[in-house]
Amino acid sequence: MEERETARREIDLQPLRRILEERYRPRDHQEAQELVVGACQEAQHLYGWVPPQAAQLIAEHLGVTINRVYGLLTFYADFRTEPPGEHFLWLCHGAACYIAGSQKVVDALRTEYRLAEDGTTPDGLLTVHIFNGCLGACDLAPVAQLDHHEYIGQLDENRLRELFEELRARRAVGGNDETLE
Repeated sequence: MEERETARREIDLQPLRRILEERYRPRDHQEAQELVVGACQEAQHLYGWVPPQAAQLIAEHLGVTINRVYGLLTFYADFRTEPPGEHFLWLCHGAACYIAGSQKVVDALRTEYRLAEDGTTPDGLLTVHIFNGCLGACDLAPVAQLDHHEYIGQLDENRLRELFEELRARRAVGGNDETLE
């Protein structure tokens, strides 16, 4: 948790400022309104979330209200307004995954792994977003997507335990870019 609080305070806005100045030059108020989502995506790409300082910079740069920025940040499920864990897991909780047992995975995450309100484990290893839509891999149900690119299928409590063990092993050796087997 301490690392997440440090991340919240120590944000270098210079890279975002440079991107906004180079790519986000609205011609009028309407175009500025339309550029907010893209600017927020840039911030999230840089920091892994959209820190309050970045949201304020975006609002000021585009000449929109901070309420407009936060309105979009809280409307779209992919935006994070809290620092994420080291890894990010989208857990499908759509119809096919629900029928295949995703609720048991959700229950295990909440009880065994003590997911915080923001979806992050107490050790900051993993942030989970339980997605009530569909990840488009129903043949793997229940399915999750790790770090926005790797699908983990037939997910159950045992496979979840294996996933945590693998992620902790990666952390212990200092690497996060290996694929799971």
